[in-house]
Amino acid sequence: MEPIKKSYKIFVIILLIVIISSGFLLPLLLIKGTNIENIDIQLKFEGDNAYIHVEEQILINQTHFRIPGTQGREQCAQYFITKFQQITTNFSYILHNFTVHSIECQNVLFKLNENFSNIVILGTHYDSRARATKDPIITNRTKPVPGANDGASGCAVLIELARALYERRINLSCQIWFLFFDAEDQGYDYAAGIEGWDWCEGSRSFVNNINNFYNSSKEYFDCMLLLDMVGSENLQFINEQHSTSSLLEELFEIGRQLGYTTQFPTDPYSATITDDHVAFINIGIPSADLIIKFWDNPEWPYHHTTQDDLSHISNMSLEITGRTVEQFVYNNYLGIPSNDYQGNYPWKQDINVLDTELLIFLIIFFAIIGVSSLVILLIRRIYVKKKDNNSRIKIKNTF
Repeated sequence: MEPIKKSYKIFVIILLIVIISSGFLLPLLLIKGTNIENIDIQLKFEGDNAYIHVEEQILINQTHFRIPGTQGREQCAQYFITKFQQITTNFSYILHNFTVHSIECQNVLFKLNENFSNIVILGTHYDSRARATKDPIITNRTKPVPGANDGASGCAVLIELARALYERRINLSCQIWFLFFDAEDQGYDYAAGIEGWDWCEGSRSFVNNINNFYNSSKEYFDCMLLLDMVGSENLQFINEQHSTSSLLEELFEIGRQLGYTTQFPTDPYSATITDDHVAFINIGIPSADLIIKFWDNPEWPYHHTTQDDLSHISNMSLEITGRTVEQFVYNNYLGIPSNDYQGNYPWKQDINVLDTELLIFLIIFFAIIGVSSLVILLIRRIYVKKKDNNSRIKIKNTF
């Protein structure tokens, strides 16, 4: 009976692996609450204002889409300058020109509170994809993407945040950059947006030249927050794995305390996304990406299609995103006597977990192995038992 005992041991080991996978690894996906408490302050971000900013960017599409190297791209950059100068004509800005395969591109940077040494970057991309490579209608796949959510929504939130934060700039203890990236969204999924281009060309170019935009002997970066596809209906953010976990965790908890528990779930989907924050992570700046699950998502199936238009943009989603980031800034940087907020600053802790799809695969894989081992064990047990019975019958017949 020794083989059976050995099989039992193997089965128990495999069963333990399955239990650990489902009972231990799964909770690691959760962005758990912390002990932080939002400071009590009236938030000024208005979702209706942000919606108008999305609408105005989409109006540019009527003449030219916001594609790198086009007149539409130039009009969009000028639109940002106009909106920031409406806040104040003294809003400082820098145009960062670069080329990708000889095509002229441009990042746009606005700075608030330049008298402070510590910098918080709020970023998004503004280019719209040149080709709707995931459109369900094949003939649409060479058409441009309107980019209402994938591009315009994050830009709209940054413009409205600039207005809201400018009103309290005197009480803020940090410099804030509002950074609009060109050339983020032209890489290859089912096909290229622009042939030969990679993702996140603009942010990589910016980081490669970042010393041109600040005084590294006097200034330093606290963190970078990236907003990507933040205006959709049925908004729900994921646990993005390139992000600095302590920073993303704090944003999630701030959102939950504001009552946005659906949008910032305690059991978010986990995935690793190549996005504009990665270049900043690579040079040591704590960074977080607020982004949705944009693939295989029946709640928002419009990624890189001609249906990424204004009809699927939600005022409330824009407001939820903007107010969460606004609250984050006040929690950490509003210099008032009653502000005793304790968050995760300086956001150095970074714990990666398995992507949800990989974890599910591993659980299923080990479960199949466990079940298969049990079946083999039972078959061997039946075989050994039958062999023993045959031996007893043979011995009995001999006598």
